[in-house]
Amino acid sequence: MDDQLQIRLEELDNGALERAHDELESELASQGSRLASLHWVAVRDHAAEALNREIGKVDWLGCVGKVWCTATKLRELAAKTKAAPGTEEPLPLAEHSLSTDLHPVVTIRIGPVALPPLRFTLRLDAAIESAILVIADGKLIALEGAVMTPSANLYYGEQHLKELAKQKLPITGRYSFANGGIEIRGD
Repeated sequence: MDDQLQIRLEELDNGALERAHDELESELASQGSRLASLHWVAVRDHAAEALNREIGKVDWLGCVGKVWCTATKLRELAAKTKAAPGTEEPLPLAEHSLSTDLHPVVTIRIGPVALPPLRFTLRLDAAIESAILVIADGKLIALEGAVMTPSANLYYGEQHLKELAKQKLPITGRYSFANGGIEIRGD
C-alpha cells in the first residue's frame, strides 16, 4: 500500500478564520494591503479554500516518518542496511509521542490583485502505542503493526483556529512509505 494518509479540514469553516480576523487583517495591512479590511468576507473565504487545498496535500504518515528518521538508532540501522543492500532491519518501538510543525503559506488573489502571503502553522502530533519500523537500503521503507492516535492543530500566529479530532489508527498490515521510503541521513 503506497497511499498517503491525508489530513482533511473539510470542516474549516468561516468561523475558524473569523477568530483570527484581527491578526490576519493586521498582517496584510502591515505588508501594505488594505483590501482585507474592505473585502474581509472574500479574503476569509479564499483563505479557507486555499488552506483546505494545501492541508489536504499533507502526507501525515510521511511527516511522522521524517521525525522518526532523526533518531540515532534509525541512523545506525540505515548505515547497517546500506552496507548490506537488500536486507531489512525491523525496529520495534514502544509507547512514545512526537510532534512536528508544518507552515502552509496561503496567497489570496482577488481578481488581478494578489495579497501578501499568510503563513499558518499546522502542528502534527502522534501518540504512538506501538509500531515496528522497517529500514532497508538506508531508508525508512515501511511501518508495520502500529497503533497510534494522530492529531493536528491549525494556528495563525498564537491564535488556535482548528483541531482535528483524535481517533486511534491501527495499522495491521504493512504501510509502505511513498517513493520507496524516506532517506535517513547520517550525522
